[in-house]
Amino acid sequence: MSTARFTRAIVRQIPDSIRDHSEAHKYNAKHGLPPVEPIDLEQAREDHAIYTQTLRDLGLDVTVLPADESLPDCPFVEDTCVIAGNRALLTRPFSETRRGEVAAVKEALINLGLEVHQVDDDVILEGGAVLFTGHEFFVSDSPVCDVKPGAEFMRKTFPEYPVHVIPLAEPEYHLKAVVCMAAPGVMAVCKNRWGKIAWQAIQEKSEFTYEAIWTPNRRFIDDHTCNVIYFNGNLIHCTREDGPRSVKIFASKLPQLNRVQATVGELMNVDSGLSCCSLIF
Repeated sequence: MSTARFTRAIVRQIPDSIRDHSEAHKYNAKHGLPPVEPIDLEQAREDHAIYTQTLRDLGLDVTVLPADESLPDCPFVEDTCVIAGNRALLTRPFSETRRGEVAAVKEALINLGLEVHQVDDDVILEGGAVLFTGHEFFVSDSPVCDVKPGAEFMRKTFPEYPVHVIPLAEPEYHLKAVVCMAAPGVMAVCKNRWGKIAWQAIQEKSEFTYEAIWTPNRRFIDDHTCNVIYFNGNLIHCTREDGPRSVKIFASKLPQLNRVQATVGELMNVDSGLSCCSLIF
């Protein structure tokens, strides 16, 4: 698998508006889920600062973008683009209220010297729907991705990498909610029906071979602990408090990695995972 080194990250600060106007409120209502618990903004910002410092401690040069009160979900920068090497494909989020998030990220990427591309303004694509393994891309066929044109834009932007479409059913919209890279050639996969379907499709379509590490499913506290961040020999994963069984699994299966426990804390109340809050490249 790829041995590319990652040197930079982008994060974005938390606006007050996320408390009452995050898209998570609409998502939970649509899918009959419990109402979003109120966010403690002070605690959320403290959690986010620790998360940001963790990236710095692991050697990344972190660019911190200011919050925008008109964009409640702007801390979730993962959805704004897909990056491989020195190229970035700016996306167009599903929700109209989120599309303004892309502009500040675009400016930051240009200032950092990346070659920046952008999907057309009639194509829906979110970064959380895309998994890059270092050798190929997987993109979920879901409500947050116009999968055929979205995948085609990815092929044009990153012609050296195969792009494969993976089915994903509601209420899961993002592929990285059920599968993430945990090490070179190793994927952390959520042990629920969505994860199993995605893993089967990955095995069928992939041009490379991967190993799966299965993390506990929705019946347990460890829900979505498959959402991890891997780079440069480091694995950022859930804390013992958020996912005690998953922490043991990662320690057992990946003893060779520098494993770092982290959390997005209060932002979990608005359906954030670890990978949602940063772009790493």
